Amino acid sequence: MQLVQRDLDARISIGRPTPNNTVYILDEIMHPCSIGEIGEMWAGGHCVSQGYIKNSQLTKERYRPDPFLGGDHRIFRTRDLGRWNENGELEHFGRTDDQVKIKGFRVELDSISAILESISGVQQAVTIKLDSNNLVSFIQTLEIDYLKTKDMLKERMPYYSVPSLIIPLQKLPKTARGKIDKKKLTVMAVELQEKTPREFIYEEGVQL
Repeated sequence: MQLVQRDLDARISIGRPTPNNTVYILDEIMHPCSIGEIGEMWAGGHCVSQGYIKNSQLTKERYRPDPFLGGDHRIFRTRDLGRWNENGELEHFGRTDDQVKIKGFRVELDSISAILESISGVQQAVTIKLDSNNLVSFIQTLEIDYLKTKDMLKERMPYYSVPSLIIPLQKLPKTARGKIDKKKLTVMAVELQEKTPREFIYEEGVQL
């Protein structure tokens, strides 16, 4: 497998929660993730309200009772992916939904994936946010000209939308519900970035 990689920034922490507030990094079954493990960020503490005004459905989707503090405490689903590092600080890894901000610009991830899927040889594509400056695209393909693909993207989208990393896979991973497993792809992208930052990577394949 060949990965096309641009210059990736070093991982930057977003710090620690403010006093009287907390952030939980939870997995799919609402269990705390280990240090270094990527999960979804839930905000807790005194900063969390009781829900949305006159919108019980959205409140139900985004708010839950705090399973750790109990009482009347509630937690809020931010839809951000993150992890705790060994220094007790948070690292951000993009969002679980589609619209993100990269280099100060709003970007629709699905629009990038759609352009990739229009390229001959790409069967399916998904794009995720790695950090505030870098996007990563995964493409399901058997054979493709990677450098030509990169050049084509530069011609068809703004510079800030061009993925820093394009990773071809024989098959994109799916969740139990049949959706693209973005968390799994994010973990893969982070591991590859930490393994060989600022270089081109050439491998025979990646085990998912």
